Amino acid sequence: MNKQWYSLSRRDSCLLIGIIVYSLIFFLPWSYNIMIFNVTLLAWGAYGLHLIAPIVAILFILNDSKSKIIVDQSKHQQL
Repeated sequence: MNKQWYSLSRRDSCLLIGIIVYSLIFFLPWSYNIMIFNVTLLAWGAYGLHLIAPIVAILFILNDSKSKIIVDQSKHQQL
């Protein structure tokens, strides 16, 4: 019996767990002093998460077989 108020798909839960693990790895205090090209590992991790998370989420949405993206061309009129 499913008593969850909101259920996540397997892909969504894996993405959420991946973001949490990524954040734990890169945002712990040991990453504050590590420098790569004179930028801390914390900043590299934040920038990587800023790029990776939306790209992976968009790819999951586009590859989802249940959802269909339909564009209604009749509402777009040329001036």
